[in-house]
Amino acid sequence: MNRIGIATLGLAGCLLAPNAGHAQKLPPDIEASKVVHVALNADYPPLELRDTKTNALIGFDIDLGDAMAKVLGVKLDWQDGAFEQMMPSLQSGRTDMLMSGVYDLPKRRGTFTFIDYLRAGGQFYVPNTATDIKTVTDLCGKTITTSRGTNFPDTTKAWSDKNCVAAGKPPMTIITDTDLGQQLSNLKQDRAAGAVQGLEAVPTIVEMDDHGYHALGEPFSSTLMGIGFRKDEPELQAAFTFALKKLIDDGTYATLIKKWKLDLSSYTTATIDQGPAP
Repeated sequence: MNRIGIATLGLAGCLLAPNAGHAQKLPPDIEASKVVHVALNADYPPLELRDTKTNALIGFDIDLGDAMAKVLGVKLDWQDGAFEQMMPSLQSGRTDMLMSGVYDLPKRRGTFTFIDYLRAGGQFYVPNTATDIKTVTDLCGKTITTSRGTNFPDTTKAWSDKNCVAAGKPPMTIITDTDLGQQLSNLKQDRAAGAVQGLEAVPTIVEMDDHGYHALGEPFSSTLMGIGFRKDEPELQAAFTFALKKLIDDGTYATLIKKWKLDLSSYTTATIDQGPAP
């Protein structure tokens, strides 16, 4: 885990709401039903995935989300779907919040408000069989697979423009995959020489297929991951802000960080809408 690092995010953002009494108030419909519908895509280990034996949802987000729900006396109804459908689902009101590896990016804040709860950023990784690739610039001129619906295609192109094209090397060819399974398949079948995922996921990915992959270089972007809410639901956002603060203060958050090996991603400041553009 120590072989990849992340630049410190010097953020002086908005801290958690200090008035806990008001923060615990829930919207009337949720107060009545005691159910919060949550959008996620269960294909992003170790944040959310399905147990191979039981098919049950497991992961850091599941544990943390359910712990916050317990603080608030509600139950989370996790609604698994495609990553690119999560934000439309929240925007339309089919779900009440999203918690699934989503980055708090400035361009998303016109519609949503985010509680920042993890450090995040892009990371290259390659199969161990790619013995000709020693450094990230060895990927210049090669095909890189990234995740559809994320900011990775844009940030990967920006890295390529700066580090490949500007240095007189051929640009990376960037393709997108629908899920992690397709990404790994692209690598195994030589449709891509390398891939990009979040630094929070790469330590788990490199252990897959009998430790068949390794991280390449340092994370090349830095931002924050957020729990998303519609802007017209400030009470719900404030309630989950209160719950997250409580779990940080009582040590539950730190315990879950250790359980899921997310030490590089720990973020205990819990800001609101403060993730920088990667």
